[in-house]
Amino acid sequence: MATDNPPEGASPNAGEVHEVHAAGAGSEAVLREGRQRFVAGFPKRCDSLEMLVKAISARGPRGLMSPLREIAHQIAGMAGTVGFPLVSDRAAELEELATNTEYGFDLPAARVLIDAIREAFAADLAMPPSWALAPGAARPAGARILVVDDEPDQRELVGGFLRSAGYETILVESGDAVVAAARSHRPALILLDANLPGMDGYAVCRLLKSDPELSTIPVVFTTVRSSLDDRLAGLTLGADEYLVKPIQTTELLLRLDLLL
Repeated sequence: MATDNPPEGASPNAGEVHEVHAAGAGSEAVLREGRQRFVAGFPKRCDSLEMLVKAISARGPRGLMSPLREIAHQIAGMAGTVGFPLVSDRAAELEELATNTEYGFDLPAARVLIDAIREAFAADLAMPPSWALAPGAARPAGARILVVDDEPDQRELVGGFLRSAGYETILVESGDAVVAAARSHRPALILLDANLPGMDGYAVCRLLKSDPELSTIPVVFTTVRSSLDDRLAGLTLGADEYLVKPIQTTELLLRLDLLL
């Protein structure tokens, strides 16, 4: 790592998560630990989904749709990162079902999807994750990725996966810290969540692309916002790629390889 960078764990802004990790630094351990945590917590998350659907059936959706969407979102994101692609797909479908409720919430479909999530878990568990099948390919020397995500588990797991693939990573939790981190560490690429506390990803991208020193750094949006308008908004701001969560790790590596 370049000697002019701040020491590992240093932060340009007080209170911001801002961690620097060399390629391969504990990456496999991070991914395996994340997979173990996901497996251990999966039954409780599914039970919570079922309890919420039962409560919605009994007394209506008021105050219950948001936690249902949040749990489905957490399952989808974590599953996609730690090697449960079928679970990730089914959970994303449940999240979408709980989001598009203009004409009411389809309770039977929600119950079917929760059962499908459990079945997908058994199928995924029987297969080794893609990152365990072969060692990561060599990446360009000094390829450093700035990972911006406000969800700690997702941030750590994505960072761990990238390190296992040979990248260095800088991990940041909020939009307010991105520009300072980019100036300090000069990443080869920025992986930017659109939904961030404080300054959101779209505002961050606008700042990056208007800064002469940072405008050439590729920006890849990672977000649950999947509409055409959202995609066009991100690309119009100058983003180089727009990936909708849950992101499959193999697709992520392919996109990065094409941009770097």
